[in-house]
Amino acid sequence: MNFALNAQWRLGLNQSSLVSVEMRILHITESLGQGGKERQLVELLRGLFVHRDIESFVAVTDEEEDHYEVNREHAHIIQLSRRGKIDLRLFQSLYELVSELKIDVIHSWSSMCSIYAAPVAKLCGAAFVNGFVRDAPPHVTLWNKSYLRGKLTIPFSDVVVANSRAGLAAYHIPEHKRLCIYNGFNPERVLNLRDETELRSILGIVTPYIVGMVANFTPRKDYATFVEMASRICKLRDDVTFLGVGTGETLRQVRDSVPPEHSPRIKFLGPRKDIESVINLFTVGVLATNSRLHGEGISNAITECMALGKPIVATNGGGTPELVLGGQTGLLVPSRDAEVLTNRVLELLDNRGLARKLGMEGRRRIETSFSLDAMTNAYLSLYRRVADRKARATLNEEAIARSRWQDD
Repeated sequence: MNFALNAQWRLGLNQSSLVSVEMRILHITESLGQGGKERQLVELLRGLFVHRDIESFVAVTDEEEDHYEVNREHAHIIQLSRRGKIDLRLFQSLYELVSELKIDVIHSWSSMCSIYAAPVAKLCGAAFVNGFVRDAPPHVTLWNKSYLRGKLTIPFSDVVVANSRAGLAAYHIPEHKRLCIYNGFNPERVLNLRDETELRSILGIVTPYIVGMVANFTPRKDYATFVEMASRICKLRDDVTFLGVGTGETLRQVRDSVPPEHSPRIKFLGPRKDIESVINLFTVGVLATNSRLHGEGISNAITECMALGKPIVATNGGGTPELVLGGQTGLLVPSRDAEVLTNRVLELLDNRGLARKLGMEGRRRIETSFSLDAMTNAYLSLYRRVADRKARATLNEEAIARSRWQDD
């Protein structure tokens, strides 16, 4: 549909309009699929719901089968139709949507969504929160599509928000436009976990120790170094199983790179719905990143490990040092260095006191600096600030126009 509100959606809007609403926020995203960014949006909607003067809407541009479920009380979900990356009709659909709903704040969650949102926000007089920065690339050029789209939309933004300071710096966001709001972790996700003994049996794990990495299988994630580390440790000891959790284009290549003699203890689980339960089995969590190609923002995989009290060993770069404080809440290692990664993992396997200390401090850091409440309150403060600023600017413009009319 180019912009059509179905009857069920209109009924929901009419009912919600009976409640006194001071601010309407439209989130525009390409997807509500099973990703870290999408999870953050769903959690934010949940956090905003308790504020009865806020009404949330989510416009989704891509149709998909596998996606997060959003509670209908938390937000109105509107499916927009987009044919191809650039669909000029979507500008009109979005304009009509923002105008009809009298949206106060538009929050885009990707660089492509920012391209659509920026001119619409300007035309409709809505505040524009540009959320295209989700990573921290080591080398940004105009050939980087996200950077090019960002350069085009930053001038129209009231604020460019990112989940790491490293990301804001990497994309050269001007000081007066930038704001860092860290991801928030919902503690309910680590409740009601599967029984460890049962899950170990299902996965065929008999060793006392488990080292795991949760990441999509793409060139940006350094599974090659993870496998090299795992193979080295398998040669030294037989009490550790290594798990790779996720799916993607390089999965077959990575699986084929495992030496046959080590394959029983280097396992690849594919995508999992019970990811927190799997992480709860880890003795040590690892995230190896190919820093030549990618810089993490704030990794959800690392956050999950830390929230479950697991010591983490991660590639030093991007926003990871903002989350993992080296030597305090985890250990940081150079990119693509299998020897150092091996030594750090062995250190945590051998020194259980250190592993427990890092795990406890990591969990405490998530509970204090990366809580869901902290993220929600930071976004709420941002929305109120930009909406109020936009409202005052509109009133000033109207006052100036009246004054000129009276003078004439």
